[in-house]
Amino acid sequence: MNLLVFEYATATGIQDPSILIEGKSMLEALLQDLWEFKPSYLIFENFTDLLDYPNPIILREDLYSWVEENASEFDAALFIAPEENMELYKLTRLLESEGVQIMGSASEAVLICSDKRETYNALKGRVPLIETYELDDVNFTGKMVVKPIDGVACQGIKIIESSEELEKVIASSDPRMILQNFVEGEPVSVSILSNGETALPLSLNKQNIEYNDSTLEYNGGITPFEHEMAADALSVAKRAVESIEGLRGYVGVDLILSDKIYVVELNSRITTPYIALRKLIDINLGKAIIGAVDGKMPKEWNINGVAEFKKGKDSMIIDIIG
Repeated sequence: MNLLVFEYATATGIQDPSILIEGKSMLEALLQDLWEFKPSYLIFENFTDLLDYPNPIILREDLYSWVEENASEFDAALFIAPEENMELYKLTRLLESEGVQIMGSASEAVLICSDKRETYNALKGRVPLIETYELDDVNFTGKMVVKPIDGVACQGIKIIESSEELEKVIASSDPRMILQNFVEGEPVSVSILSNGETALPLSLNKQNIEYNDSTLEYNGGITPFEHEMAADALSVAKRAVESIEGLRGYVGVDLILSDKIYVVELNSRITTPYIALRKLIDINLGKAIIGAVDGKMPKEWNINGVAEFKKGKDSMIIDIIG
């Protein structure tokens, strides 16, 4: 199999250190796991010193232009891109149109997961959800969260605590925003493998999220995370993934553990806990993603230990803590 691998930040030259650190770490982890496939990988011309792996393709042009011109040379692609501005959907759709097998979710499923309103509508009545409103279709009833419909991690999220703040949000925000009730609880995620029909929860992951001046910032987490609601959380996440046709490969499900388990969003791509989970699980997680897309799910696996992952100066730091 002639396999193409890339990660959006390192392929496009994004300079934001926080985004670049996560992107570089996920790309490096994938290349390590997929070593036997001898994949080619895309890297922006200014970032060639970030990684030392064979078969780099140095990008001196726009990512989309390169994909349009060259992607058809590859049999398959496994890539990571943000939902923001529908980048993940657009790249998935473009690669599909070039006849490249996506080692991940189908574009229709990616589109649903990239738009929080579409996700809410697709999952309503199937799993517990946080009440979600359009900006102009809500009366302020308490602390609320305003977020972009295509936001990534905690980017662009703001907590409001008064009707006056709500009025300012309505007057000044991009129309592609939604409001949700604020739910106190433990923010977590679930790492899942899916073959498009059956979802296999691998681990519950704690999310370290800092509240700073009414905004939220994601700073890593712990995997696996022991919690009294863990079994139910894995079950809810499994049901959420199986509710959307076409979700394949690795899927991340964000939840809040509170008076009950609330589904926050679905990420139809590899998420940050991958870099720590792969060090603890006794299967090759990259190969397992490819296997799941091809319909072959692991029959058994074990997770040995506990790992904390956080952002360092130049890369993600992983500490085995148990």
